[in-house]
Amino acid sequence: MAEIKSAIELAMEKTRNLVVDSKEREAMAIKDIEDKVKAVLRRYMEEMVDDEDAAKELNKINADPVLKRTLIVDAVVDEFDVRKNNEPLLALMYAAGLELPETMRRDLETLNRTFREEVEARKMVTQERIRDNLAESGITGSGIEPNLVAWDEWREEVEKAGNAFKKRMEELKDKIKATNRNL
Repeated sequence: MAEIKSAIELAMEKTRNLVVDSKEREAMAIKDIEDKVKAVLRRYMEEMVDDEDAAKELNKINADPVLKRTLIVDAVVDEFDVRKNNEPLLALMYAAGLELPETMRRDLETLNRTFREEVEARKMVTQERIRDNLAESGITGSGIEPNLVAWDEWREEVEKAGNAFKKRMEELKDKIKATNRNL
């Protein structure tokens, strides 16, 4: 009579000779830490926890301090975006004791301010262009104020501005990550 084996027994037989080497084990440990950091960061960005609680959770992650610092800074810096307010990310870094060097913080603030100024300038031009288009269609008057968010032209302008600043943001991110690795 044939022996009937469970699915677990079959799986155990097939994986009996599989071994995880030290490099794979280390890569899995790093991936586990990255996942924990990203989970805390996601909860923080969704305002489920404040910066102090997020910092406490990050500090509870059991890992080599240098590796943990690198992974936290990399994850936070990856979230930097000229289209967003980066102050909450900087507050989290400060709460976790991972303050950016002053020059890099200023560079980030300057980049964000320059982006906002560029968007504001594009806003004025786009509003004027939309008013002209409306006037050509016979829609005029002092009460005409286009709702920019509803216009494709405005979304395109914001996208263009974002793309123009994206390279500079990526360069700044790389600079911050490199500096962090040298600390």
